[in-house]
Amino acid sequence: MKKWFLLIFVFLVSCSHTPNIVGKWQEPGTISSIEFGQDGTFTAIDNMGMVVSGSYTILAKGKIRLLIRYQNFDDEIIIGNFAVQDDELTLTLDDNKEVLTYKKINNTIYK
Repeated sequence: MKKWFLLIFVFLVSCSHTPNIVGKWQEPGTISSIEFGQDGTFTAIDNMGMVVSGSYTILAKGKIRLLIRYQNFDDEIIIGNFAVQDDELTLTLDDNKEVLTYKKINNTIYK
């Protein structure tokens, strides 16, 4: 009985610490946005309207790996940190320490 309680407790604690990034997020005052699907895929649009897509993996608490797939170029892997606070998503990219802040958009369809 104690073993089951411990397993359930560990499962619930580990689930409660993973922020939910699924949904569409937009950088305020710009057209830049990123949408994370429940299936581990994402689509992003930068300020110039360029669209990229790929997959994402939550590596650890607050750590994310983005695999960007390009048609005519090699894939790109970006590692960074993320935090969700209410309706705000902050991404800090490891390669150049760029900090991106997005607001949640409510009209999304999750994959």
